[in-house]
Amino acid sequence: MESLVPYLVAAMMAWVPLYAQPRSESPEASQSHYESIARDLASVVWDESEQPLFDGPDARAETALLMLSIASFESSYQVKVDDGDHRGDSGHSYCLMQIHVGDGKTREGWTGGELVSNRTLCFRAALHMLHASFNACRAFPLEDRLGAYATGHCFQGANVSRSRMSRARNYWLAHAPPRPSASEG
Repeated sequence: MESLVPYLVAAMMAWVPLYAQPRSESPEASQSHYESIARDLASVVWDESEQPLFDGPDARAETALLMLSIASFESSYQVKVDDGDHRGDSGHSYCLMQIHVGDGKTREGWTGGELVSNRTLCFRAALHMLHASFNACRAFPLEDRLGAYATGHCFQGANVSRSRMSRARNYWLAHAPPRPSASEG
């Protein structure tokens, strides 16, 4: 898992370069923030109690990359979103994954404040929602299976799904992921 963190950070920087972050944050602080995000996401995706979105030996790495692609569109990894100072959907969407907490709690029972104060809860709730979206949209091609996550509906040709999927897929194809060391399993 730890060997994947620099790979994930490189993808994040390719999609949302450090210079694109607000000027109030130094490049060093932005770099550290990206590393923290990647580490927290990796800890969720590599949790044995969580299932990856994909199959195969690289399933967890692919899942992490897709989730970061989604976050790049949803929040651009901005600190003000990460810390809860800025929320989307009229104040109902929280954390880097912009999880809509309309009834006050996620399916897991977490509040928006909890998603913001514990980034791993944000990623865990998002992973569960992504599984639900993949399941709800399973009749559609893989590139359209984020429709339910992004819009609440499944439909073919969904740019909101295809843009996120293709960003992750294109990075994956252009940049081979590192192989975990024997101690990382």
